[in-house]
Amino acid sequence: MTPVERLHNLLTSLPGKSYERELDFTRQVVPEFVSCLGYSEAETFYEFSADRYRADVVLSESVSAVPWIVLEIKRGKPYNVGDWAYQVTRYLEALRCHTGLVLAPNLLILVHQGDVKRYVLRELSHRQTEDLFKIISRHSQSVTPVNKNFETSAFVKLIEAVECAENNDEKGESLERLAQALISSAPPLACKYVNLQTRSSEIDIVVEYNNSKDRVPLLDELGRFFLVECKNWSKPVGVAPVRDFMGKLDKCKVRIGVLFSKNGVTGVDSGVDALREIQSRFDRDGVYVLVFSLEDVRHLANGADFLRALDKKADNLRFDMEGG
Repeated sequence: MTPVERLHNLLTSLPGKSYERELDFTRQVVPEFVSCLGYSEAETFYEFSADRYRADVVLSESVSAVPWIVLEIKRGKPYNVGDWAYQVTRYLEALRCHTGLVLAPNLLILVHQGDVKRYVLRELSHRQTEDLFKIISRHSQSVTPVNKNFETSAFVKLIEAVECAENNDEKGESLERLAQALISSAPPLACKYVNLQTRSSEIDIVVEYNNSKDRVPLLDELGRFFLVECKNWSKPVGVAPVRDFMGKLDKCKVRIGVLFSKNGVTGVDSGVDALREIQSRFDRDGVYVLVFSLEDVRHLANGADFLRALDKKADNLRFDMEGG
């Protein structure tokens, strides 16, 4: 059975079923619906908030990316179909998305690039399903492009400077410049202070988050500032420097720090290791220390990539997953 046939069978079967609660409809129908369209569980986000709006489901490359599709679930019949379409349109404006759906047992509404189409599911034709599939399937969505000119980009030159640095001053400055360039390329982030001398220590970079330029849910949760530490060392950073960085976070009452370390941090085979210290501190106090090695940075082409990686590393730490 083709994906279009699966989708058609699912949609045309809905009018013959009843659901006591909207939650029941969501749990029973949405996973199969998004699977028919080719989306994975990792691309399906429930109860997604933006400003004062909360969408039932969004389909997106990541939690920090602009959604491909906003999906609203309705269990019953509308008093006014136009109200449902208007609701989705408002959500699309808030999320800067071009495609929205209302899915109910008897009706599907598609809002796509300003146009509104209504499909009565009892009367849905195969041709209509095919047309719908072409717009909302996973295959139809854009993905983050691979930067094929990455070798000539400014980021690569900065990475090369990190690798070629010889003395301690060059090593420190080259990694700080790379970190500043990556952070500054994300519109909602700005390097407010660089090499800030406090009464008790030096902070490599203080980053300020401005959610009026773009929304980053992780930073909406954790606050306006985060600190950055840069370590261009030949070996992984051990537990003592990590604890020192955590002390700076505590002094500044900041809950998130980003550690750019050329060779990462010590791992689970080294006894009292930095990774274990980072996880323990999060488990105890909810303080995030997110580590970016030079190898991690090689896979980032711009600030949007950095924000997605930041979110992924935070998830790894929050849920104690591998790959953090």
